[in-house]
Amino acid sequence: MPYYFLMKKRSLMTLLLIVIIFNTLSFSTPAAGSDELKRELLEDIISVDKPELFGDYGELDLAKAKTQAVIQGMEGSEVTRNTKAGVDILLELIDAFEVMADLSKSSVPSEHIKALEIADRINTSINVLSGYDIAERNGIPMLAEIALRRFYRNDGEFFEAAARNEEETKVKIEYASISSIAYGLGGMPTGKSRMEFESRRLDWIYKRDMERASEYIHASWSHLNNARNPSSGFFGTAASFMEILKARDSFEKAKEIYDEHKDKELENVRGIENEIKIVYHRLMLDTLKGVAIYLLILSFFTVIIWNDFKRWGEELDDTRLGEELIV
Repeated sequence: MPYYFLMKKRSLMTLLLIVIIFNTLSFSTPAAGSDELKRELLEDIISVDKPELFGDYGELDLAKAKTQAVIQGMEGSEVTRNTKAGVDILLELIDAFEVMADLSKSSVPSEHIKALEIADRINTSINVLSGYDIAERNGIPMLAEIALRRFYRNDGEFFEAAARNEEETKVKIEYASISSIAYGLGGMPTGKSRMEFESRRLDWIYKRDMERASEYIHASWSHLNNARNPSSGFFGTAASFMEILKARDSFEKAKEIYDEHKDKELENVRGIENEIKIVYHRLMLDTLKGVAIYLLILSFFTVIIWNDFKRWGEELDDTRLGEELIV
């Protein structure tokens, strides 16, 4: 058989084999929709029973009920894998909502921050769900979005109260900022603007005061270094003692600022306070020693001068007595 016909025969056989495989796969692939898949989806939807969550977020209960009604009204052939994908997203979204809602009931801000992270993921899921025609047509994403906005408003109020009650300014700024963002996502522009202004105002005050505190700490270190190496002599010690007093005064001013803002940075500069105390006590002793020596020397000269005055007085008395006897 000529090579051309052999190759053509092989090509026809290959084509026939491809057609057979395609037909086999086509018949083995499940139908686009089925009553069995419809039953599975309805069972999944009906099994979701979250009375506490649905009590707080009735929109989710309504979204679940509408989805169930839509699936029930569809023919089995209309319920496809695509339909199942949309339902799965809704059910996962409801589960995430439950975790988020439980976290938001805590009085601990860190738990609310975790809830907000889940809310971001829920928002993404809502956007994905909007891409499913059946869900979008029946307003399912919109219901979930309404529930999510209410969560954001509630958390905006929580962080506003947390910012008001917080003593540490740095944390207060963070809470005010979170409150502003939450209000914005919750559709409350007035609350967003108010808390954004408060966050910026606090941030400006905090940065200004921290700059002043940093200057005081720098001055304190400078005076401390000057006090560590006094020049010889009493007056050198006295000058160093004045420097350590300035170092202590600068640190106290910085400490007042840190205390006012309840700032933890104070713990990082505690070392200078100990250094000041050590040098202060050493210079105090040196100064007292110098004063004691000075007083001792002064007392010595005072005694000598006193004795001279006393002797001069006695001689003056003798002179007067001699004059009286002569007269």
